[in-house]
Amino acid sequence: MTTLADWRVLDLPEVVALAGRAARRIADGYEDTLTMEYEDARQEALIILATKPAMVNECLADPNLGLGVLYHRLVLDLIDRVKTEAKHRIRHTSYEAACDAAEKGRV
Repeated sequence: MTTLADWRVLDLPEVVALAGRAARRIADGYEDTLTMEYEDARQEALIILATKPAMVNECLADPNLGLGVLYHRLVLDLIDRVKTEAKHRIRHTSYEAACDAAEKGRV
């Protein structure tokens, strides 16, 4: 199933600002793992918001939800992306690690 993006949700300045705040939280929270920097997290946040317009509209339309719930949901989605990215990184061997392993094999 393909998710269609509705980029119009990004016409709302409060939604774009919220993406920046969520990205900052993720980038600061995961800086030790070097998994996601601020700009990458911000781009991911904008994509998530655009691909989940129903979530954005639901939160904006319901005063009981509002930007607070939208922020919370966005942070959870970004954390899922960070964890996925970290799993992919674990499966890959860095160039330096491969060289080190090769040298040890020759000794």
